[in-house]
Amino acid sequence: ERGNQMKRWLRFQQAMNRKRWFELDSEKNGPITLFDFSTVEDAIDAALVAENDAKGGWRITDDSVIGGYSRATMKLVRTNEDFQRILNGQEPISILQQLQDSTVQQQQNEELDESDVESNNGRMENEFVPFIRWKGTIDTRVNEESKVQRSGFCSIRSPEFPFGGVDLGGRYNGLEIMCRSDGRPYSLNLKVESYIPDDLFQCFINIPATIEPGTQICTKTGGRFDRVVMLFQHFIVTSGGRMRATQRDLDNSVKIQSIGLTLMDGVDGDFEFDLARIRAVNYDESGVVGEVD
Repeated sequence: ERGNQMKRWLRFQQAMNRKRWFELDSEKNGPITLFDFSTVEDAIDAALVAENDAKGGWRITDDSVIGGYSRATMKLVRTNEDFQRILNGQEPISILQQLQDSTVQQQQNEELDESDVESNNGRMENEFVPFIRWKGTIDTRVNEESKVQRSGFCSIRSPEFPFGGVDLGGRYNGLEIMCRSDGRPYSLNLKVESYIPDDLFQCFINIPATIEPGTQICTKTGGRFDRVVMLFQHFIVTSGGRMRATQRDLDNSVKIQSIGLTLMDGVDGDFEFDLARIRAVNYDESGVVGEVD
């Protein structure tokens, strides 16, 4: 299997089996992770980002496929050193290169002192939260040689889960997106198991800017993240970027094949979106049920 799709699928299956064994079917289950860039397998697949599926990592596309002028990049930011580097206009340190040096990895593991770890979900105090930074420029100009009537979009998409996707088994009612937004409306795209292969379920992340322009950001942590919950009942069915005339509900028994993001708001200009983690969750009037997955 290209990339780390199989490892990710196995991680999900193991977590779901624990839910089935140790959490009652009659109760709402706690969160289960789909993507988390603090894990090695998800970090590697982010570093393998490409314009096609050849490497098995994340895929990045824009309207250049229809002769447009929008462009974007996606970079893995894994440490505060990486964060400092991108702030200075440099490339982050490649995790692929780091993993090739097993000696360095061993030394890093030995230097991790247990006294630095607190009881807060096993995270280190002031630990940097790894994320992918997707940024670029939307340009709505239509190429004179193109046959399309509109342009101006950028998109990223996760690797596909093998075996037809990950089956949530009716145990969850939404997704939690841990992200930093610039305030523009981003479409969250779900490719699910369906008898209509071209269908895509979409819902918008439309929140104020996580960090206001001009705000000083802590370089040790990279700044705070928003956690946005998207209920499955709020997703709509689209095809080819347009809403289907006939809608159908996305129920809790969804089997997710891949997850993506698109910006296509018709506004020229720069954008920036940070993504740290995606979890399947149960959400009610009290918030997310069970914080530890």
